[in-house]
Amino acid sequence: DLQAAFPDYRAVYIDMTQISDSGDFQIPAVDHTSRTSSFYPNEMLGVHMDTPSIIMFDELGKRQDLINTILPVLNDRRWGNRYFHPKTIVLATSNTSAENLGDMFKDHQRDRMTFATMAKMQAPEWLPWAFANDIDPVVAAWVTRNPQCFAEHDDVPNPDLNHYIWHPKAKRQGFTTHRSVTRASTIIKKRDVLPQETLAHLLIGTIGQAAAMDLMTFEQLAPELPSKQEIIANPKRAPVPTAPAAVVMLVCQALKWVDESNLTAWMTYMQRFKHKEAQALFALQAKAQEDKLVWMSKNDSFTKFTIANDYLFS
Repeated sequence: DLQAAFPDYRAVYIDMTQISDSGDFQIPAVDHTSRTSSFYPNEMLGVHMDTPSIIMFDELGKRQDLINTILPVLNDRRWGNRYFHPKTIVLATSNTSAENLGDMFKDHQRDRMTFATMAKMQAPEWLPWAFANDIDPVVAAWVTRNPQCFAEHDDVPNPDLNHYIWHPKAKRQGFTTHRSVTRASTIIKKRDVLPQETLAHLLIGTIGQAAAMDLMTFEQLAPELPSKQEIIANPKRAPVPTAPAAVVMLVCQALKWVDESNLTAWMTYMQRFKHKEAQALFALQAKAQEDKLVWMSKNDSFTKFTIANDYLFS
């Protein structure tokens, strides 16, 4: 995360599909005294500021008509004859040609850039973000049990091997991406007010038929789980789900509500699980949340568990 690594830098995001033409970046200005003209760059570029920036040109490959306009920024940190702050970071993003979205770079343009294929964030990296951004526990648990929903299509030669994702060899109305799964979370949160049929239609239109039906099946486990109040009040006797999927869902719920006052009760309850994997899921994701780790590391039950089960984290 560049913004986190350089907190003092000004962040600039430019969606190239929303730029009409080069006139969105600059306008002509006439100096009648010298009888010359120049261009005033758009304020969003920040070239007029004595501050380093992180400038991202998103979807650059879709704007073949503007790539040459952007090249001096990428190469020289320059707009016309005005230079950006020398520490300014400039990058661009685009889709791959295999995705058939029209992204294209000519050879001479490629020679002026360094191209790198970025890996898609997989479930273990996505989960800390999910817990920090209010993703519904049902959805987080479903992703934990179905990590293939974030698979790269390049790693799936036959689309029949993964019915969740977008694949160039299959025509699917919907599919799972980080963006669509996040929208699915928003829909699932309405399960108390939406009829099941409506919920299903909305999910199908968001993440596709296969993922929607599997997520709906997963969601039906939720009412069978013990409540937060039951677990805190009686951690040694509160019912423990037998289905592995239900246990994972319970862990994802706990990661949202466990705090300093009830961690000991939760740890007592959690150690009744038959599956160590679910216990490891809680500990690993809790340790990934730095704000929680501050007080979790001071809890005897938590520290004793991590020491006794250190092999789970290797």
